[in-house]
Amino acid sequence: MAGMNNSETTLSDQVRILVVDDHPNTANTLARALAQLGPGVDVTAATSGRDALEKVQGKGVDILFTDMIMPEMTGLELIEKMQHHPGGRPSYNYLVTAYDVPGLKITAQRLKVTEVIVKPVRPERICQIASQAMQEMNQATPPKKKAAAKKKFRILVADDNPDNVTLLLRYLQFEGYDQVSAQDGAEALEKVRAELPDLVLLDVNMPKKDGFTVLQEIRTDPAVAHIPVIILTAARLEPSDVQSGFNMGADDYVTKPFDRYELMARIRSKLRVKEAEDVIRRRNRELSLLPEIGKELSARTDIKDLANVMLKRTVETFGAVQGTLVIPGTDNKPQQNYQVPWSSESSRAEIAIPDALIKQINETHQGLIIENDTPWLTNQKTAVRSTVVAPLFGRHELLGLLILAHEQDHYFNTDHLLLLQAIASQAAIAIENTNLYSKMAQEHERLVAVLTFVAEAILVFDGQGKLSLLNPAGEKLFADFKAHINHVLPAGQGYDEFINLLGKARSSQAAMSGEILWGDQRSFAALITPIDNGGQVVILHDVTRFKDTDQVKNEFIATASHDLKNPITSISGFSYLLGQAGPLNEQQQDFVTRIQGATETMAELVQNMMSLAQMDLNAKQKHEPVEMGKLLAEIANEFTPQAQLKKQTISFTPIPAMALVHGDPLQLHQLFRNLIGNAIKYTPEGGAILLKAEITAGQISIDVQDNGYGIPASDLPFIFNRFYRVRNSKTSDIEGNGLGLAIVKSISEKHGGQVRVESEPGKGTCFTLTLPVIQQTLSSGVIV
Repeated sequence: MAGMNNSETTLSDQVRILVVDDHPNTANTLARALAQLGPGVDVTAATSGRDALEKVQGKGVDILFTDMIMPEMTGLELIEKMQHHPGGRPSYNYLVTAYDVPGLKITAQRLKVTEVIVKPVRPERICQIASQAMQEMNQATPPKKKAAAKKKFRILVADDNPDNVTLLLRYLQFEGYDQVSAQDGAEALEKVRAELPDLVLLDVNMPKKDGFTVLQEIRTDPAVAHIPVIILTAARLEPSDVQSGFNMGADDYVTKPFDRYELMARIRSKLRVKEAEDVIRRRNRELSLLPEIGKELSARTDIKDLANVMLKRTVETFGAVQGTLVIPGTDNKPQQNYQVPWSSESSRAEIAIPDALIKQINETHQGLIIENDTPWLTNQKTAVRSTVVAPLFGRHELLGLLILAHEQDHYFNTDHLLLLQAIASQAAIAIENTNLYSKMAQEHERLVAVLTFVAEAILVFDGQGKLSLLNPAGEKLFADFKAHINHVLPAGQGYDEFINLLGKARSSQAAMSGEILWGDQRSFAALITPIDNGGQVVILHDVTRFKDTDQVKNEFIATASHDLKNPITSISGFSYLLGQAGPLNEQQQDFVTRIQGATETMAELVQNMMSLAQMDLNAKQKHEPVEMGKLLAEIANEFTPQAQLKKQTISFTPIPAMALVHGDPLQLHQLFRNLIGNAIKYTPEGGAILLKAEITAGQISIDVQDNGYGIPASDLPFIFNRFYRVRNSKTSDIEGNGLGLAIVKSISEKHGGQVRVESEPGKGTCFTLTLPVIQQTLSSGVIV
């Protein structure tokens, strides 16, 4: 008989049953129970759809019992695949599910499922269903197809008096109810569990088990505890008996003789309550789907996989003919459509979402149900008559639309929309997580590529100074030993200068740059940047080649500057002798004056270039104690005549103590000449230059302040760069080569000091030089 279609009538001595459940204990228990039906029953147990297909390969199946929710393949998918099984499709397909969700039975009918069995279900019930199916097969009659009529309530009458049973069954039949009867308490309990009636009319005095015992067992069994029970008795009439019945869980207590119409009214009342409670229970089961779907979606990191899982579950839950997830396009990416038809008879619809629909959803942030008016949603084989659309909104924008379609008019309702919207909300979170994961993966790939192929060495240290990341270029630096991740760099390996710079940067908790000499005598420019939790990122750039090139450049500039001094001096000297050789006319005198001005500018430029080159070459300096008060007084006197030519004043406030600085007198003179010379040049006529000093904490701070043109804030970061000049209408005619302040900065750093500037356009500029003091003597003669 196995492998025959429903239309075949030939009998066989063996019936093949396939039981599929992802819980091995459940599958094996059902298989053992079904095997007891007779020697001609061959039962196969499987724990997944894939396992089932492998086990029945090459042989047919007559009866299939499959659980709905299983890994990799749902029960509906297995039933669809079994309909194309090489051994023939099963004659009877039973789908077992814990969720009586709307639309599932319609989907099951489309796949020719014989019956949908809602859990919990006992093995005895499964055996009863299988026995009935085998009887129908032996009679060569196909399984009866359920009529799509309005649900009829089934009522169980439990009474040991046949006359009472007959009377009650006649009343119930007249009211249009389906009836089931039992003659004793044990039979009543068995039929309650097997038939799952909508209501029980229960007598009290019955053989085997009395009505109160049956009621107590019903209420303690979670599978049937929700069924309403009306006690109907002529023996237990005392108030204490009535109270006991209600305490045990009876929904009503009716004594015999009873009024027919009153009893029927009570039955209708309890059935209305049960129907409402069934809706609530079904709604709760639907809501219990949400965490399951959320769990499945959260495990997906690929948008296509996520869409497939979500659409399968929603189409299955709602009984839709088709489900579609539409991801709107962007400037760089076209619209994406993911579709799931639920049977081989369905075909994919072409989706072109109207702009008006997108606009409406963006404005309302609400889903909607569309009846008939869906020309944009077409299907080649099935006309779409009802559509429900739920938007997937992320934190900032519309991520997509979840669309379900059905061929029946007015199929979808508000309950469908609310549940679909809840699923869409979880899907939106999952899609955002998927997009974030994708971006993170791309960023990780880019970071790995940068770290792998960048020429600079990159090292990352944690808050304890342990090495946490090292790129390939960084690994090549440590030739003498292997640098270990999660360990500090050991001292005494030739990298102490680098370790000291790291410690200094960590103490300051600020970004720091410097030049270090590596153990193999290479020079590196180090940039250290602090990160969270006290860590550091270090970039080491090999500047050895540039240092060598810079050395050659500086030597060339020093030599060229020295060689240029002689011809410039000659030109300047002979220009002054021209006037002594004979009288010059006015034009000749003008030419001579221009020559002298040009030679002075050239001489200053050459001198500045030579000074910078010597500093870069670390030329030997003559350091000695320099008394700063005396030096500043000399500089002020030296520039007073030049200031007077522009009707300017130079003020110098004497230092109240003698401060000695260890330095090169010539370079310190040059430093202040450049500062005061600039102050005179960039201050208009009638201006004032102030020179003052202050000694604090072993340092002398010297201010050179003017009330000149000032420096724009945008130029301040660059004024100490070589050849940089501030360009504006007020200073365009002032001559200069842009090296003076670079020399000031270099000299101050060579003397262990620093220079800073504050300026405001139109109000003036103040340069502050700070130098370490080796000794200071107060005016009283006390040496500090």
